[in-house]
Amino acid sequence: MGGILPQGNDPAALLLIALVVVAAVVVAGTAFLRNRRKIPRWLSPIMVKKRLDVIARDYYRMAEHVGRFSDSEPAAWQPFEHGLASMAHYQWQQAIGHFVAAQSRAGGKQLTPFLNQTGVCLYMQGRLADALKQFDESARIAVQEDDAPGRVSALNNIGVIRHEYGELDSALKYFRAAQAVARDSDNRTAVALCLGNIGNVLREKGELGPALKSLEDGLDLSRRGGDDEGVASGLSSIGSVLRDQGEPDKALERYAEAVETARRSGYKLGATIALCNIGNLYRDKGEPERALKSHESALALAHEIGYRPGVATELGNIGLVLVGRRMYDRAVPYLAESLGFSLTAGTTNGIRQGLYGLSRCDDSLGRERLQALLKEVGLAEETVADTLDRIDQIRSRRPWQRDRQRNPFAPTAR
Repeated sequence: MGGILPQGNDPAALLLIALVVVAAVVVAGTAFLRNRRKIPRWLSPIMVKKRLDVIARDYYRMAEHVGRFSDSEPAAWQPFEHGLASMAHYQWQQAIGHFVAAQSRAGGKQLTPFLNQTGVCLYMQGRLADALKQFDESARIAVQEDDAPGRVSALNNIGVIRHEYGELDSALKYFRAAQAVARDSDNRTAVALCLGNIGNVLREKGELGPALKSLEDGLDLSRRGGDDEGVASGLSSIGSVLRDQGEPDKALERYAEAVETARRSGYKLGATIALCNIGNLYRDKGEPERALKSHESALALAHEIGYRPGVATELGNIGLVLVGRRMYDRAVPYLAESLGFSLTAGTTNGIRQGLYGLSRCDDSLGRERLQALLKEVGLAEETVADTLDRIDQIRSRRPWQRDRQRNPFAPTAR
């Protein structure tokens, strides 16, 4: 059939032109989507928004020492036992004192668990840099003394800190090294722990299929080993992968099971993380009241067990729920306290979360009001100035908002 061009203003001809244009747009759009895989997944608008406005803190599990010393070593063993007892009651500073005393009376292979447990307590207090020093030294001595269990604990925990710092490839390297040592020594509990941590990193890298496989393998090992803490942690992490895959109902089932398992076994840290994830899921579903209730429950538990990173995260998440409800004045204190911790500890996700929330408050309240609120919550002048400067740096990377400091009521692109 010959190619006949439509003439004049004939309606049928105009309709044909419109259909041709639409078809061209569809073809171009299909080609774009086909090539879209060339763009890193984390740069897609949906993933960027998710990274910025929700920190779903799956628990990258710390590896604790689970062994005994001989009765011939009471000078070091007794303070270590006291330290473990203090940890069981969430008395982190008291436990550190006992472990330091044990370190002063020990040598060689004995030092690896003392250093490791000290690092775990420092981590719970949010003192990440100090914790990392303990884990690095524990790993060095474990290699020197050919201490496989000590190496597993230290390598895993170094991975946890690296993950907190946003160094995903480095964290993955340490988790996999710990997993290899655990497998060689047939330590199934440690293998399960490492698989869970590997799965969490892969999820954050956007590799959801491999993440789910690693998490399910770890969960299976934890179930077979009767490790309720590992089961609760694995269920919560699997729920987060399902959430990322667009299966919120299945995710909520896993989270609820994680909370139940954690509470039944007295694992308050696991319950804290699962409740945090439930709150974030409800935010996704547009149910701010339920989200706020879950985050407040998680915050209370984090306070109860002295889990400082968790406290900061939940303060930030509560602040973001309030931002979503346009309660900016109420949101600022939560976000400011969360950001203060993250800046001190160096946790990249927490810094992004706090700055994102405060930039939203700045957009709506205006610079003068935000500055006053930041001072009211007790931030030092230099900290307030640094925070506002960081917000301006974010704005400079968002062209449609460059003028909002001068005109806070300018329309925001959505």
